[in-house]
Amino acid sequence: MLRLLIGVTLAAGLLQAQFIDVTCDLNVERLKESDRQELHGLSEAVVAFFTSSAWEQEIGDLDMSLDIQIIFLPSITLGSNRYYQAQILFTNRQDQVYFVRDAKFIYGRGRGLILSSMFDPLATLLEYYAYLLIAGELDTYAQLGGSAYYSKASTLAQLSQSAPQLGRSWGNRIKQVEQYATNLDLRRAKAYFYAGFDALGAEEPDMAALKEAMTQFYQALERVVLRSGIKRQTTMFLSGHAEEIAEMLAQTGMWAELQGMIQYNPDSERIYGEFLKGRP
Repeated sequence: MLRLLIGVTLAAGLLQAQFIDVTCDLNVERLKESDRQELHGLSEAVVAFFTSSAWEQEIGDLDMSLDIQIIFLPSITLGSNRYYQAQILFTNRQDQVYFVRDAKFIYGRGRGLILSSMFDPLATLLEYYAYLLIAGELDTYAQLGGSAYYSKASTLAQLSQSAPQLGRSWGNRIKQVEQYATNLDLRRAKAYFYAGFDALGAEEPDMAALKEAMTQFYQALERVVLRSGIKRQTTMFLSGHAEEIAEMLAQTGMWAELQGMIQYNPDSERIYGEFLKGRP
């Protein structure tokens, strides 16, 4: 009998090591016993999908961490097939979080998951979120560095929109990836933040480069808020790096900007306040 909470972790070092530390937990409390039995091996299959798939080789090893939680709802019949329904949470343990409210897929005991050009309700969904995660990570290395992977996710969603019974969900994902890809100022802010992080963390910190990067970061953030307000995607990034942002602004004497971060990210007010105590 499967346990009600099933977990697996795997660390791997592969040629295309984009994901090296992946966990997958299944919550099956709402499933019948027969449905639970059919999920045997799913955690391992999901982990292997991310760690073993032949991701693109034009990028270097990103060594990303990833936690996945799949919360199952009662299964349903669509057409002649029995589908699992689930909500899925993907997080890189830092500043990328994606929540799927309406996953539907077929799965059988011991079945594997492979990266393929053929549509598969679960494998294609995992591939789509892999591209979002890689795109978000590459945006931290260079200005708009993840554009090619947002394009991959968009193309995948468009091709999947015609899937029987599942097209509406994929239509929503087309809109989702467009929102991420076109939020150019937030994507630029991420790259400026990491440029500052690298300048401060160098063997001999480059304070001029740090101040330039943080100035650009703050200006890009101001444009994000002016254009679209403070949305979840922005809050996730700011909260994930609140202490580093506060330290770098304090190191460069950008006290007004540090004060302004309280307005942009009130969830981290305590952190910003602690650093503001050090202003002259």
